[in-house]
Amino acid sequence: MRAEEVALQLARRYPLEDGSLTKNVEVRSLVRSGTVMTAETVDSHGLSAGQNVAIAGAVTPIAVVTLTRTGTTAFLETVAPHDLTEAIAGEVTILGAVEANFNGIFEVTGVPSRLRLTLAIADSGATVATGTIVVLGAASLLNSYDGLYEVLDAPSPTSFRFAHPKTSLANPVGSIEARTKPRIAIGVSPERLVSMYTEQKNSEKWLFVVLGDVDPSKSRDVRSDAFDNQQRGNELRQQILQNFSLLLFAPATDELSGARARDDAEALFRPICRSALGFNFESGLYVGNSQGRAQFTGHGFFSYDSAVYVHRYSFQQVVDLVFEDSVGPDLDVAFRDLEFALFPVLPVIPDGAGTETVSLDANVDLDEEPEP
Repeated sequence: MRAEEVALQLARRYPLEDGSLTKNVEVRSLVRSGTVMTAETVDSHGLSAGQNVAIAGAVTPIAVVTLTRTGTTAFLETVAPHDLTEAIAGEVTILGAVEANFNGIFEVTGVPSRLRLTLAIADSGATVATGTIVVLGAASLLNSYDGLYEVLDAPSPTSFRFAHPKTSLANPVGSIEARTKPRIAIGVSPERLVSMYTEQKNSEKWLFVVLGDVDPSKSRDVRSDAFDNQQRGNELRQQILQNFSLLLFAPATDELSGARARDDAEALFRPICRSALGFNFESGLYVGNSQGRAQFTGHGFFSYDSAVYVHRYSFQQVVDLVFEDSVGPDLDVAFRDLEFALFPVLPVIPDGAGTETVSLDANVDLDEEPEP
């Protein structure tokens, strides 16, 4: 496992979950032209071609064909398939209806088909909706604009463009943010990181990846202090624990006890888990990344000096050491002369003493020169 790979995974995923470790710019509009999306931002974005940007908060609207009401049930039909099922359907938002009783947030009560929904609605007002109506909250991640993209170009300080392949999707709406330049880095010594962070007087949160010691997993069947007792004749398989920590650095100069920074660290636990927990990092061993996945082992206070609060999130990955990771057979031993006995099936040949031939001895001299 390499710290750089853990940091790259966090940089890819964390900005989609939380904006506390990135530079965030409000997106005024996000408009499609073929497979190219143009983002107009409120403030300068600071992006250039080739850099990555995370789009968050974009909601994909789905156009509505018909929307009617019978009693306390509304019947909605969409132009394109929605992505809701009975298991995950919760609430949706309807906008654009001329009749006010059809606009708002409604509970989904049924999913008759991929183009139809039934909703709970008040038994009052109009029975047929008109206008340019859209439903929000019915699209899945497969039909979403939220994600990490490479910037194609930046025509101006407040606009940039990126590619998005799904040309059938309508332009997104909602409170859209462009999140850039994640403050995620790697280090070796937690103490040195604390000193460096304090010296630079950072006013923003940073997340550092620090690899821990790699420990062998001791078998509970071994009745000694050894980790294992594998012999040459065994099928070699020893499990090891690859440990790593994520250290969250937060400024705390305006606090008396660091309690608020500790609470903030608790609030970031879920987005950190959604960025690293269960990911399969490359082990660097023969089995590659096909074995264990990152598992959570604990989190809590690491240090606090009235200026900086540091919180540790700990993870580990279980990986197998197998025969291909070992010395293997002794291939550097010289091949010596051969001496062996053959036991062929031969007819019994009696002799004067009553004995018989039962074997043939053979010797091969590997150093013997062949005859010319």
